[in-house]
Amino acid sequence: MKAKRTNIFVIVMIAITAAVVVYALFGHSTSVETARVILPTPAAGGDTHNPANGGSGITLAEVTPKTVQSVISRLSRAGSYYRMVTVEDFWDGGSGRTDLYVWVSGGNTRIRLSRGADIENILLRGGQLYIWYDRADGVYTAPADGSAAEADSWLRCLTYEALLDLPDTAITDAGYIEYGGESCIYAEYLSETYHYRNVVYVSVDTGLLMGAETYDADTLIYRMTSGSPDISAPDANMFTAPEQAVES
Repeated sequence: MKAKRTNIFVIVMIAITAAVVVYALFGHSTSVETARVILPTPAAGGDTHNPANGGSGITLAEVTPKTVQSVISRLSRAGSYYRMVTVEDFWDGGSGRTDLYVWVSGGNTRIRLSRGADIENILLRGGQLYIWYDRADGVYTAPADGSAAEADSWLRCLTYEALLDLPDTAITDAGYIEYGGESCIYAEYLSETYHYRNVVYVSVDTGLLMGAETYDADTLIYRMTSGSPDISAPDANMFTAPEQAVES
């Protein structure tokens, strides 16, 4: 009888152990999402220039095609900075490169780039667009909507926030990566226009686009890279246009 009770006890313990193993393997989650990624906190003092990121609680998040929109929606761009952006275009048999210098402060944006032997200046300020050249008189002006997307278009950069409006089925890959010396969220998605494949790299610290690529099928046709931004308020004179204005 004692041996029989011992056998029953052993069988019960084996069943309990098996149940625990099954639960450990399958019971915690039915999701097939990848493991959580710990996002680095901004460097000391970083929250002074971008408190929305430093204080948003983005310290632990799952970065997958299903969750990247939620993660990116909690980032915000630094309000003041200076940086250089390089844009490259690729086509059959050739390529082109443009270096653009950009200053941003208080919703104003100033861009400078080379145009042959001259320098083109683009200023977005107070709902107005100003364009002028260092070696020519006159300033072209036109209304501007003041949006980040408009500034991005003049900087020839993708507006990464546009992916927030896409169905998550358009996002094919996402995760966390070191890019250009910055801790970044990356996302790969199909654009609504021409179904190009875009890849964007967004800094967790500054909320700025640090890099982007556009592919036509598997062919690279566009690439943007950013230097490390100087997160400080530019001189107010950077956002002053010459007085000679030519209305559109």
